[in-house]
Formats: sequence, structure tokens, C-alpha cells
Amino acid sequence: MEIQWSLVLFTVLSGAGAWLFASAAIDEFKGTTKKTAFPAAILAVVLLAVGGICSVTHLSHPERMLAALGHPTAGIFLEALLLGILAVVAIVYAILVKREASAGARKIFAILGIIAAIALTFACGASYMMSSHAMWNTITLPLAYLGTAAASGTALYLVLCAALKESDEAVSFAGLLATAGGVLALVLGIVYGVAGNVAFGDQAAIFWLAVVVCGGVAPIVFGYLASKKPASGLTYGAIAVVGALIGSIGLRCVMWLAGSALMSLFGVVL
Repeated sequence: MEIQWSLVLFTVLSGAGAWLFASAAIDEFKGTTKKTAFPAAILAVVLLAVGGICSVTHLSHPERMLAALGHPTAGIFLEALLLGILAVVAIVYAILVKREASAGARKIFAILGIIAAIALTFACGASYMMSSHAMWNTITLPLAYLGTAAASGTALYLVLCAALKESDEAVSFAGLLATAGGVLALVLGIVYGVAGNVAFGDQAAIFWLAVVVCGGVAPIVFGYLASKKPASGLTYGAIAVVGALIGSIGLRCVMWLAGSALMSLFGVVL
């Protein structure tokens, strides 16, 4: 099956934005950063918006967009709804931070943001689950989407904290978040690779190099290094971001390419 790049970019960018905001929301409870919360929320909204635009280009015709959004049971409707909710939550949170609102109010929207980020990144993968595609019809697929998004967003948060010259404590904590995101990407990615039967098939090389090594191992290693050596956090964070994004894109490409192998059994060209 041909890779649908509009959808790949949609889930990669929106996922990174979702978990970038989730990282800032988690740090709201830790309280280590002083300058990153506001720009992180704004950048998250930008990534969500750009990702949404990429999704729209896939539908191409206005009537198709309206038809998809007019059916509440459609996967694209749920994705659009969750994306909109998360964007609104992030904007309100940014306003609260800018106005130095009470910690209680910020924490409420931080919790809402974390929940919405998890829901959105899971839903982006769940919309592909269908009985006609054995390699897609597994709960491990949306979990892998969630994991790769977590690695991308947490690594990006590490870069922001380091670039804005937060304290060593803040950069160190951001490094631990990136490490945790990498663990999610690694574990959930491998689980999908085995359950979806793509870890040892025709796409095995892409899977192990892009998804596992770049998308999982790199964020774990360089996130951990940043937590131990926060002075080098920007360099380590940049490597973690590049690796995480390669892994995120690689997982989605493997998913589409694995679909073509399945359909070729029936002599169908898509």
C-alpha cells in the first residue's frame, strides 16, 4: 500500500505537539522550569495546527472534509475533536501561565492536557484498526503510535528547556522525561512489531533501525545523558529529537508498507 504522507505527517506532528504540551503539564507539578511552560504550550498548538493542515490535504476536496466531520463515529471526527480540545486546553494554559494565574488553575488544565494528549495520540493509531488488515487489527498499533509520539514530544521539551537555559535541575528532569518517552517508544514499538508481524518480515530492516534504534534507543540514551550532564542538554536533546522523529516516521511507514504485503496476497494493488 502506498504510504499516505499527509497522514504520516499529521500523526507525527500532532503527536509531537501533544506530548510536548504533556511534558510541560507534567512539569507543572514538578515545578522545575521557569521559562519553558509558555513557549512549550504555544509551540504545541502550532504543531497541532500544522498537523491538522496536513490531515486536511489528504482529503483534498471540501465535500470530503465536511462528510468526514459530519459523522461522529468516524475516526477522523474523533481525531479532529481531540485535537481541537487539546489545542484549546493548551491555549488556556498558556494564557494562565502568562497572567501568572493560581497554581491550582494551571494544574487543572495541565491534567486536562495530559489526558487529551494520551487520548489523541492513541486515537490516531486506533482509527486504522480494521479486521480486513491483520497487521493493523491489533491494539498494539495505537499503543505504538502513542509511544513514538511520547518520545518525540518529550525530547522536544528537553531541547526547549536547554535552549532557554533553564536550571540544571529543570534540564535534568526534562532529560528524564525524554528517557521515559524513549522507553515507551521502544517497548510499545517492539510489542507492535511482534504482534503486527512486521519485526521479522520484509520491513524488518526499517523497523529495527528506524523504529527501535533511532526511535527508542536514541531518546533513552541521550535523554539519560542529558539528565546526568544538563550542561550538554541542548546537544543531547537535539540528537534525541532527531532519533525520535525518525522512529515516529519509520513506524508509520512500516505500517503502510506492511499493508501492501498483505493486500498483494489477493492480487490487489492499492
